[in-house]
This record gives sequence, C-alpha cells and structure tokens, in this order.
Amino acid sequence: MRKRLFNILRIVISLSLLAFLIFRNRNNFNDILDALREINIYYLAAALAAYFIAISLIVFRWGFLLRAHDYIINHRFLWQSTLIGFFYNNLLPTSVGGDFYRVYDIKQNKDIPVNAGIASVVMERIIGSVSSFTLLVISYFLGLFDYLERSAALGLLISIVVIIIFFVILFFPGLFGLDRLIRKFRIFAKIRPRLKEFHEILIGFRHKKKHVFISYIFAMTIQGFFLLSYYLISVSLNMKIAFYIFIFIIPFVSIVSSIPISIGGIGIRENALVFVLAVFGAVQSGAMLFSLILLAIILIIGFTGGIVYLVKNLTGRSKGFI
Repeated sequence: MRKRLFNILRIVISLSLLAFLIFRNRNNFNDILDALREINIYYLAAALAAYFIAISLIVFRWGFLLRAHDYIINHRFLWQSTLIGFFYNNLLPTSVGGDFYRVYDIKQNKDIPVNAGIASVVMERIIGSVSSFTLLVISYFLGLFDYLERSAALGLLISIVVIIIFFVILFFPGLFGLDRLIRKFRIFAKIRPRLKEFHEILIGFRHKKKHVFISYIFAMTIQGFFLLSYYLISVSLNMKIAFYIFIFIIPFVSIVSSIPISIGGIGIRENALVFVLAVFGAVQSGAMLFSLILLAIILIIGFTGGIVYLVKNLTGRSKGFI
C-alpha cells in the first residue's frame, strides 16, 4: 500500500511539473508552433539515432564490468536487458526500476548471482557518475560555471557532494559506522552475509583496473553521443547554442533529474533543461520545445524497450515477468 501511494505521488509530481512548465509558457504557444513548423526533421532523426546509440553503448560498459568477475554474456542479451531496463526506468510507475530488472534478468536467464549483478550495476552507475563529473570539470575550465547564479552553483555542488558521499559509503562503510550499525540490530541478521558478499564483490573492482578503465572509456563515449544528440536537437530548432555548452548542460540536467521523486525524472528534467538553456541565452519557447522533444525521444526509446520486453517474454526467450 505504501509503495502504491509513493508511486502515485511520483506520477502526480511528474504531471504537476509538466503542467507547471506548460502553464508558465502559455503565452509562448504561437512561438512554439512557429518553431515546430520550421523544425528540421533530418537533424531531429539524427538526434534520435545518436541518443539510441548512447543507450545501446551501455551494453559494452556493463559487459566489461561483468567480465571483470568472469561472467561473460553475449551483447545481444545485454542490449535487450538494457533497453527493457530503460523502459522500466522511464515509463513504468512501479517500484521495480530498470537496474533491478537488469539484475533480475541476468539472474533468471544467465544464472548470475544477485550480488554479482547488483555490484556490476552499481559500479556501472558509479562510472557513469564519474564521466558526468569529468564533463563538469571540463565545463568549469571552459568558464561555463560563470553563467550560473551563486544559488544554482551551490545547489549543484551540494548534489555532487551527496552523490560522492553515497559512493564512499558503499566502498568504505566503516568510515560512517554503517558496518557497526548493521551488526548491532538483529533485523539485519539475515541479510548481513549477503551485504558482506556484495561489498566484497564491489571492492573487488579495485583490482580490475583494466575493466574499470575500459568501462570508463565507454562511459565517456556514451556522453559524447548524448552531447551530439542534444546539439542536433538544438540545430533542428535553429537554436544558436555552441556545441561545447552542452558539456555543462548534460551533467547538470542528469544530476538534477536523478532526484527520485518523479517517474524517470519526467517533469524535473524538462524544467531543469528550460532553466539551464535560458541561462545560456535560449528563448523560453525554444527551450521548452527542446525539453519536450528530448522527452519524446526518451519515450520513443522507452516504448522500443517495452516492445522488446513483450517479444522476449511472449516468445519464451525469457524466464519470468516482473
């Protein structure tokens, strides 16, 4: 019951934020319609293709992290699992997230232990975050932080610190006394061995530098295709935003939309995009249309993952629905 209420709340928040964005731009509808009529469909199709490639490349990043512990899975299976995970993350209002599905999928169909699956997905998230931080560092030296007001820069900094602390806790639970807390309460008695095994697998990546480094290279390549996708959307709308500006915009939007209070970041992402595009000189109507086009691209790829999910399960190629 509590999970259902939380999911309903997330839906309400997403819809409310989208409604707020639309209401705020109610006086710009004529400009938005004019921009839609002049949109370059070829650049838009290229943007969709670049975004799809970025999502597909997650397969290689994830695959190398699994190989680090000698779990070798063919890329076609991982690609299907990644797309379905994207479907779960962005379209389903459930407590079952895309990462949870991927762990479940490789456990049910490839007999990968749950803890090994969780560790690979967590490490993948960490490397993805490091690649985002890399873009932020580059954007800092490009002077892009100078465009932000102090409050926005401070909020971004606090978010980064929180993410870093979370990752530090995962690798070094003793620094915050988390290991003592788990040993102290009996409620953790049953899961304590599993937590220990998960932690050992996770910290085992410290000795897999080659796999981690290659995964990082793939993560940066993924960011490159996201950059290309965002830039192509701006070109399709004839927005005069330089390519290098998106080096800041992408990690900024990613960090803001990762706040888990909406469905797949919907609503939060669009408002964050409009805000940051306006910071770099975009007009409100163009920024709003940009955000809605990006949302459409995400939904299209999400629906593609849903189709893969149905085909995979209805044809008996996968064990179990969740």
